[in-house]
Order: sequence, then C-alpha cells, then structure tokens
Amino acid sequence: MRRVLTLGLLGAALGVAAASGAASAGAPVAPAATTDGVFAHPASAAQLASLTRATARALEHAKVVRGKFVQRRYLADLAQPLESSGSFLFARAAGVEWHTEQPFDSQFVLTESGITQRDEGGVTLRIPASEQPALTVVSRVFFALFALDLEALSHDFELSGEPRGAGWMIGLKPRAKALGSVFRQAVVSGDASVERVVLEDGNGDRSEIILQDVQYDRAGPTAEERSRF
Repeated sequence: MRRVLTLGLLGAALGVAAASGAASAGAPVAPAATTDGVFAHPASAAQLASLTRATARALEHAKVVRGKFVQRRYLADLAQPLESSGSFLFARAAGVEWHTEQPFDSQFVLTESGITQRDEGGVTLRIPASEQPALTVVSRVFFALFALDLEALSHDFELSGEPRGAGWMIGLKPRAKALGSVFRQAVVSGDASVERVVLEDGNGDRSEIILQDVQYDRAGPTAEERSRF
C-alpha cells in the first residue's frame, strides 16, 4: 500500500503522498474520540499561552526537540487505519525532519528553502520554496506548531482551547481558504509536552499522531543531525 499514507503532519499539510503505512491487523479500528468540543471554547494566543505554560517553559530554551511518533491514518474507503512509526527532529535553526522507520524507511525534511523526501536512501522528491511559494506558509505553520508559538499560529488560525484533565487541548482552524482546502482543522493536546495531534483533511480523512519520548535539548543539533538538512 505504498505511497497511500501521507507522511505525518508534514505530508498532510503539503498534500503530498510522501509515505505509506501498513494496515492494522484485527477488527476494524474506529478513529479516536472526537475532539470537536474544543472548538466551542475560542481563546486568544495569550489565554492559550497561560494554558500551556508548562510546555512553553520546556520549549523556551530548547534548540532541538527530538522524539518518536506513531501515526494512524483513517481513510474513508478503508476499514483499517494505515499505521506508521518512526522518529522526528525539530531544530529551530534548520527545520523539521520526519523519519518513518516502519513499515519501511523514508525521510521527509522541511526547511525554509523547501521540502525533500528521501526514500530508502535515494532522493525521490525535492521542491524548492522558490518554485512553490505556498511552502513559505507551510514552513511557517509547522515551525510554529513544533515550537508551540501561539502568537505566530494566531495569524494563520482561529484558536480555541481548554484544560483536559491535567493537561490541555488546543484547536486550530485555518483562516485562509487555501490552507483550509488542505486541512479543515487540527487539534493539539499534551501536558508537559505535546503528546497528540489530530488533523482532519479537507476531504474528511483523518490523521492521529502520538508523540512519545519527547526530549528538549538546549545544546542544539549534532553535526550529524545538521547534515540531514
């Protein structure tokens, strides 16, 4: 089922079928519980900054955020979600790397200059931002998401949010039609770190991404990590 599953948030936002997943085995799996309720609580960037204060403190001085992910992609015409897993790296001065390790190896890199996909060691896709001006917006949005820069996100999204248990949940709805045609809404939730992202595409498909083992590093990327960008 290669190239059916978009690669995490990045692939979904870009509308690129950058990776595929393996269908989960067993009985049909229903999508995660609805998160629409958060949109009944509109909030300003300042209000959400207070709500997410613990996460913001961890991010404030971090030059790098590393972790692992599990993504489940729910498509209307498939009984089972497509599942992939791997690692991610956000380096403030460089960009975002989304590295799928299972069910196969694929790397997706987003920087201010464009996007690159490497599939099993070979470059299969490279799009410079100079050829696709919309990538500038995409880069800004996803850098702001990884940094949880609510003020920056407020320029592109209508914001909502509320406490959820010991943590928080934030809703994002695109202001511009162009962005809204790619994904209808996104919900980000967490506690001391961002733990879960749910993104609904413009066509009604849904991605759920669980972030695990998230680490904040003040030292910055290693030489090897910088080479990936």
